[in-house]
Amino acid sequence: MNTAVTVAQATLRLRSELECERAVRAAHRGGIATATAYRGPEDGGYSFFVMVVDEAHRLEEFIPELLNTVPDAPVSVMREEVLHAAPADFLRGGAHRPKPFRVEPRHLAWVFAGGALGAGARILLETVAASTGAGAFPWGTMTVNVLGSFGIAIFGTLLFERFVEERERMFWVLGFLGSFTTFSNYALQTSETWSVSPVLGTFYAGGSLMLGLAAAYLGIRFTRRVLRW
Repeated sequence: MNTAVTVAQATLRLRSELECERAVRAAHRGGIATATAYRGPEDGGYSFFVMVVDEAHRLEEFIPELLNTVPDAPVSVMREEVLHAAPADFLRGGAHRPKPFRVEPRHLAWVFAGGALGAGARILLETVAASTGAGAFPWGTMTVNVLGSFGIAIFGTLLFERFVEERERMFWVLGFLGSFTTFSNYALQTSETWSVSPVLGTFYAGGSLMLGLAAAYLGIRFTRRVLRW
């Protein structure tokens, strides 16, 4: 259910960090949804600001108490009507339950399309790796699994942050990256490499796992850094 809510933002210009702390503490005591203190450059020096945000009627009731805490502070108030999906208590900390990650019939075409491209990309990369004379060591499968771990971490972060729609989930995660990576080949090639050389088999099995985890970690960090820009 979509609900229209009038949200208000009050910004105060203060004279010191101490006044900022008093204003933020007062907002917390008053149950205001958001209270943030920050500094901004101006005329070569620094000004102190506190920004408080909540539903308009709650903020209007709180402003007299706020001005009593930091008297003579200039304040500007902005109101805006926003339309957001339930839960209605979003500003009080309410949240949607995440939707289960599952394939529905209407998404199968995207899964098939992504799977075809992912499998083709994997075969191409493995063929290139084999043509370099890698010998018994399966560099191609290790590479696709590490790259796939990095890619799935990126899309997993985007999914968590709600930047990716259902269609993109099906195409890239279940389709392309699901067929691009291959656990069955990893298990088979570990066994085959071990029969040639236990050292290489151990390196391949352990290296694939450790590099995959490292790639997933780097994918998460990279995506979150980009989202903050």
